[in-house]
Amino acid sequence: MLRLGYYKLTRAKEAGSAWVWIVDHVVQTGQEKCLLIVGIRLSAVPAVGAYLTHADVEPIAVYPVTQSNGEIVYQQLEEARKQTGVPREILSDQGSDLLKGITQFCQAHPETSFIYDVKHKVAAVLKRELGADAAWHEFARLAGQTTQRVQQTALAAVAPPRPRRKARYMNAGELVTWGVRMVK
Repeated sequence: MLRLGYYKLTRAKEAGSAWVWIVDHVVQTGQEKCLLIVGIRLSAVPAVGAYLTHADVEPIAVYPVTQSNGEIVYQQLEEARKQTGVPREILSDQGSDLLKGITQFCQAHPETSFIYDVKHKVAAVLKRELGADAAWHEFARLAGQTTQRVQQTALAAVAPPRPRRKARYMNAGELVTWGVRMVK
């Protein structure tokens, strides 16, 4: 698997403007994390109703870093550009360093559009809507207490899903679904 992955990462890519890059920081170990860029040709984007799989995307670049800021991300994107040419679109969350680097890249290459990934966008909307909602905070607090009370008991199987440390609103749907199941 590692040899296949390395081959896919290092093989020549078809150059042109019909690429969509998906960019994110992944695999944080200690002080180091990696900027991962995967891409898909626009012609290979799945039809409406279908979804993207790992097999659909092509690894473009992996850049391990101990620190990241907008300028570093911009330089990494410029380096990745050598693999595929300037992409038509870049999809990412709005992490501050990614946003700054992608914005700078899009300014240097106006043919590239930045797209905010829908999962993070929905989580941001939920945070804005639920962030000041007392009933939501009480529900989340009680769910957390339930986890503590049922762990290592016969009821552990019905414990609520664990909240994420970061982007807590990204699993709000799972928590609501759990709550509805418990009420039924």
